[in-house]
Amino acid sequence: MTPGVVGLAIVGASVAASGGAAYLLRYLYRQRGKSGANWFMGNMASVAVFCLAYGVALLVFDPTVRIALAVVAFVCVCFMGPFFLAFGLDYTGRGNLIRTPLFGIVAVVPLVSVALAVTNPIHELVWTDFQLDPVFGLATATYTVQPWGAFAFLFSIGTAGVGSLLLIGAILSYGPLYRREATAVILSTVPPSVGVSLWLLGVGPIPQLHLTAPLMLIHVALDAYAFVGTHMFETNPATQRMAEQTGLDSLSDPVFVLDTNGRVVRVNDRVEELFLTPSSTSLPISLESVLGVTSEELRETGEITVGTDGGGTFAVSFTDLTNPVGESVGSMAVLYDVTEERQRGQQLEVLNRVLRHNLRNETMVIGGYAELLKTTVGETTQATQAGMIAAASDRLNSIAEKVREFEDVQQRGVQPESLSVKDVVAEIVRTRSTAHGDATITSTVEPVDHEIRTDREILSVLLDNLVENAIVHSDAAEPTVDIAVTEATESSSEVRIEIRDGNDRIPEHEVETLRAGEETALQHGQGIGLWIAYWCTRKLHGEISFEYDDGNVLAVAL
Repeated sequence: MTPGVVGLAIVGASVAASGGAAYLLRYLYRQRGKSGANWFMGNMASVAVFCLAYGVALLVFDPTVRIALAVVAFVCVCFMGPFFLAFGLDYTGRGNLIRTPLFGIVAVVPLVSVALAVTNPIHELVWTDFQLDPVFGLATATYTVQPWGAFAFLFSIGTAGVGSLLLIGAILSYGPLYRREATAVILSTVPPSVGVSLWLLGVGPIPQLHLTAPLMLIHVALDAYAFVGTHMFETNPATQRMAEQTGLDSLSDPVFVLDTNGRVVRVNDRVEELFLTPSSTSLPISLESVLGVTSEELRETGEITVGTDGGGTFAVSFTDLTNPVGESVGSMAVLYDVTEERQRGQQLEVLNRVLRHNLRNETMVIGGYAELLKTTVGETTQATQAGMIAAASDRLNSIAEKVREFEDVQQRGVQPESLSVKDVVAEIVRTRSTAHGDATITSTVEPVDHEIRTDREILSVLLDNLVENAIVHSDAAEPTVDIAVTEATESSSEVRIEIRDGNDRIPEHEVETLRAGEETALQHGQGIGLWIAYWCTRKLHGEISFEYDDGNVLAVAL
């Protein structure tokens, strides 16, 4: 039997739909791994095989081959809906649900349908009375659909409908950004659903003709528009959904939501206020068009200065966004206004430099004249007062030097090296013994050849300040200080350094001041030496503790 014009048109439309689906499948292959892409590949593969199988079947009058092709077409229809549902879940950021027992039930239905379709001649649970009933010169067939066959068809339509509802939710939630893509894909499910429903219900003058395959041509055309025309998988609702769960709407700082290509797909109101970002109808746009720098440059610098009204200096923090199954769907960039902090830091830097320079110069002048005055007036009350002035000048000059030392430590990057603890301690003992001839400084290192890997200069400053602090705050005529170095644990990579003196207990408020990390009006540190030691310890990622045992015991664990 030779097909007529109508018959050839139906076959041609079916085969064309199969070719279009195969083309989209090839396109989707380049998008694999992106949210929803793999599942839509499954849907497109089902469409391609179904359309080709049905188109070829219309030309085959051999009953055995015709039934085999019908089985293939039936199985493909059973898989279309579940694949589309999985796509909808993954595309909208709900991919974790695909791995739940509930979705496992969804997956079982098409698998059972495969087994029942292949073995249908035995139990006839899918269809019965299969026979050729040609129209338009085509090998169309009539048969009675059994309960499982009807259930499998309706189940596929239902799961596709749920997937469409998920996409509708994305349109309602995220505005126009995904409207064209999602609308096209939603509409693409209508023609095959109508075709299956009409055939299943036997509606129309030619019930044996299954119009689903030729109607798939519309389905494929709409999907082609969604994928190729709007670049559907270059950005997707999962990015915004994950951003919302991260707390986008609760942040008062400027927030940019970026897709996997680094393009801005959403901003909060603060961005529009400060940077005059175009409305969301223009999204997605490049981050560079808003801030003048790329996301890669922002990640590298971690800071940006914006010259627009309301701008300033901003620190930038990036948070990677992943869907529930751990796949990257983009990132979120939050800008924190640090303009005042930067200005305050610059002001403090200038004040520190000016005050330290002037303090050193002026104390040298005061000290010089005080010494001259002391030798001029002889042994008098004025000489004693001049000596007190000179001593105060020396103390101020010492503070200025400590400030310089503290600044050097803060600005210095840690440069670890393997060094002998014994050598470092011996150098401290020599330096402080020379500076304070009346003090007795002893040391023990166990084991003698103990080595650690740390910054030599910072460690030296740390120990030097602790030893000096113990000496200058001693009321004894001959201060005593003992340095003891032991392994903190059985591991040779850890060391405990104890500085012991015979002084009165360090006031508790001094210790609390250090622990609090700030000076207050009620807790004022009397010396800067302990502060320098404290910050040196922090710089080396160590800990410092304070004990009292017939004298202060300051223990540093590195």
